[in-house]
Amino acid sequence: MEGSEPKGVREVLQQLAQSSNVAVHSSDKLLGEVEAVAAKDDEEREQNELDVLRRKPGLRPVPSREIGAGVQLTPWDVLHTLGRATALARRGAGRGLTEHWGCLKCSQALEGTLGTFMALSAEGRDTADYYKALQSDELGVGFALAVAKQVLARRFPDHSVSIAPADAALRAGFAVTGRDSGVSVGYRYRPQYFAEVWKPGRPSRVFPIACKGNHSGASASHTQLASAAVHADAVHIGDWTDTPALIFSTELPVDGPMTVHVLHAPGNGGKLTHPAGEARDLDSELDQDNIFPGILPPAQEGRTPEPVPGFHIEADHFAWFQHALARTGVVSRLMV
Repeated sequence: MEGSEPKGVREVLQQLAQSSNVAVHSSDKLLGEVEAVAAKDDEEREQNELDVLRRKPGLRPVPSREIGAGVQLTPWDVLHTLGRATALARRGAGRGLTEHWGCLKCSQALEGTLGTFMALSAEGRDTADYYKALQSDELGVGFALAVAKQVLARRFPDHSVSIAPADAALRAGFAVTGRDSGVSVGYRYRPQYFAEVWKPGRPSRVFPIACKGNHSGASASHTQLASAAVHADAVHIGDWTDTPALIFSTELPVDGPMTVHVLHAPGNGGKLTHPAGEARDLDSELDQDNIFPGILPPAQEGRTPEPVPGFHIEADHFAWFQHALARTGVVSRLMV
């Protein structure tokens, strides 16, 4: 609708293809705000005798060369990314239709023109209150992954960037929940997605991504990023705490442009190197592995510590994990 007049299909399609700027915020001030929220949460959990949360260490702002003054996206970029990302979200037997509708129902929620910043449209602002949380969650995924692809493409030029839902990829080797067969990981925190940066003939690199969205403002984004840091640290690929990661919170105000808040953790891990003899035919059927849950910290004073909760993909499973990511990514594309 445009006022009291319905929009024509041509106009809706034109607006979906209209490019506009997306504000991306990553700074030392943002990092300080997130660290303050995390410290307060840790203190409250200690007072309430709750388990201490393990957060991704070494977070820092994304380099300005990777985000510049922002990025340019069309609403269709965001919605198509959302549709692919949620294609395997296990939301019922009619999941193909469900996830396709998840993309379509936001088709008039965004607006922007060349030279302006993208914001919620009148349609997006008028969404019923009980759908607001779902809207911010879904658009938070779409914006985070669309921005992540641009950031990683600038960081690794001449490489492709693929997105795979983390639960689907991890289920090929772990009992993610108590309902899955095998020894349950028993840890409810985990990233929502993996970004795989790859080039034929080169080892790929994997970045866990945790992303959220809100309609409440910057302070809510600080809280969401502090929480996302817990989810991002649940998967270690390679050595202890050496896996790079990206965490996002998308602020979707009712008035004014939206802002994607982002921090990253650098690291030398996440690189799926393996001997040539272990390379797999990625077109072949993926075998179901059975990896024992837990992340093993490094030995201290010659003593091997107890594993901490989470998912640890070590070198002898790199070839398998690359296979799992490739198969998961292809299925996601085929369903949208």
